Amino acid sequence: MYSATKIRTSDYTDGAAAVYLDYFAYSALRYKFNPQPRDSTRGYYLWLRAGYYYSSTPPKSFNPVKEHTIATESNSRFHLPLNILLTARNRFDWRTVNHDFKVRYRPKVTIEREMQTQFLFFTPYLYGEYFVNFNEPGSDRFRLCIGIEIKVALYVNFESYYMRQFQNGETVDAVNAVGVALKFYLSKQAMQHVFSKKKKDEL
Repeated sequence: MYSATKIRTSDYTDGAAAVYLDYFAYSALRYKFNPQPRDSTRGYYLWLRAGYYYSSTPPKSFNPVKEHTIATESNSRFHLPLNILLTARNRFDWRTVNHDFKVRYRPKVTIEREMQTQFLFFTPYLYGEYFVNFNEPGSDRFRLCIGIEIKVALYVNFESYYMRQFQNGETVDAVNAVGVALKFYLSKQAMQHVFSKKKKDEL
């Protein structure tokens, strides 16, 4: 994953890169709720993730920040009526920010529903996320986000969202943000085809 941030009302910018490893468990009953899921991960009841995250401001920034983070999280999923999926996430960020070690807890609850028209598959969603900074309790923050993910091709999704961060005292400002993301997927079948073809060529 790669991301970048630019705050319009200041000179602050940053860039970040991350890599994650996911493990999915408890999938035996997934087809009971969604016989042909377009997103195969929706059928799993437990989703574990671990990864490494690096973020940095440009070298000539007024307040340079370098962050190294180990992220660990678990996602529990609940299938509700009307094909609504609720995901409860518990995430811990083990961070080193400018050589200072900090721990952050980020609980998050997401509600989403797959929908379709004659020509379009899309998933609207709503989530709330709270940031608990154990080293800096005054900097805790809450975010509310509404968005939609649209399937634009077989292995390509486009996502757009609006996020509101609420003010917390004098240390955390209120923020309104609009974001977009383009997601590319590699199917298991496609990867098997590539490696099987490579093996045949070698033979």
